Amino acid sequence: MTRAMNNITCTIKAIMALAVCLAISSCQKTEEPEREPEVKDRVLLYYAAGFNNLSGYLEDDIDELCTEGYVPSKTSGNVLLVFQNLAEGSYTTPVTPVLYRVYKDTKGKTVKEAVMTLEAGTVAASAETVNTILTTVRDTYPSYEYGMIFSSHATGWLPASGTAVRVLQDTVSPSSIGSEYSPDTGTSVQYEMDLADFADAIPMHLDYILFDACFMGGVEVAYQLKDKCGKVAFSQAEVIADGFDYTSIASYLLQSSSGLYEVCKTYYEHYMDLSGDYQSATVSLVDCSMMEQLARVCKEIYSTHREELDNINPNDVQCFGRISEHQYFYDLADIMEQLGLSADEQESFSSALDGCIIYASTTGKMINLSIDRFCGLSSYCTNKFTYDDFYKTLAWNQATGMIE
Repeated sequence: MTRAMNNITCTIKAIMALAVCLAISSCQKTEEPEREPEVKDRVLLYYAAGFNNLSGYLEDDIDELCTEGYVPSKTSGNVLLVFQNLAEGSYTTPVTPVLYRVYKDTKGKTVKEAVMTLEAGTVAASAETVNTILTTVRDTYPSYEYGMIFSSHATGWLPASGTAVRVLQDTVSPSSIGSEYSPDTGTSVQYEMDLADFADAIPMHLDYILFDACFMGGVEVAYQLKDKCGKVAFSQAEVIADGFDYTSIASYLLQSSSGLYEVCKTYYEHYMDLSGDYQSATVSLVDCSMMEQLARVCKEIYSTHREELDNINPNDVQCFGRISEHQYFYDLADIMEQLGLSADEQESFSSALDGCIIYASTTGKMINLSIDRFCGLSSYCTNKFTYDDFYKTLAWNQATGMIE
């Protein structure tokens, strides 16, 4: 009888203990999964216009970006996007350009999620496509900060030699940002963007643009983009095919407000540590909001020194192009050096230039070209003549009147 009573007592105690536990647990709030913020902190878009002979290099860059570098979680407030148009074998085989979001899931696995898919054969190096992708990014990911890395072939502000582009496709302007082929034409015709069209295609304010492309580091480019982005980072000369360091680039740009400076500094230091032809780099970071002041100063100097400007010998000015097709990019400060500026004029120019340049470095050469003078901005030069009529259409020349 006593054993039975003990068993009943134990059972009652167990039931009461269970009831207490259930009561306690029912009072505790259920932990909800972390939600993705509606407005992001930072959005980074890597735009690869790579339907050309750089496809393999750009594919490696994307692989480094997505597997070796910083990839944000979906709920972190940081968004990493990749838009790629890369050739697969033959240039006559259409590929499907895709915009991806790259993030870590709750288990730490990297996910590459398609956000938008374009029609196979779409040319990424067109103002229409740039506008489509950036509009999608803006509308899909409201954010406090947007940045873009643009990677492809380029030759700054120069118009393209392939004038047949206008005949074949009116929507594509013949110029030299993002040179690509089309499956319809193979390598016979290149599709590129005009600098003005590229700027006009940007539908929102970008905090920065990083050009992983050759010859984009001109005063013409920075001025054209001044109303579209806060800062621009680029190279005045060629860019070695390996380009920037994509193992660290997302960490700098998504986790730091001053990351673009570190990206440029890392780029310079990497190539400075190499040897031979690989020790070749020019890079600068420019504050676009200061470009208007530089334009005002240059306009006054060009007007005052018209005779000296018209008598410049381009061979006396530091050039950043190694071959004749690229010898239209000259050091802006060295152009001023040829004009015999007064002390006050030199001070005015130097002050305006310093206001624009956040960072500028060079390894001192580009393969077989010596770079002895380097201010961080290139410029077209008088007495080159070839592109004078086209140059007059650029916003920089309209603001400064260098070419009359």
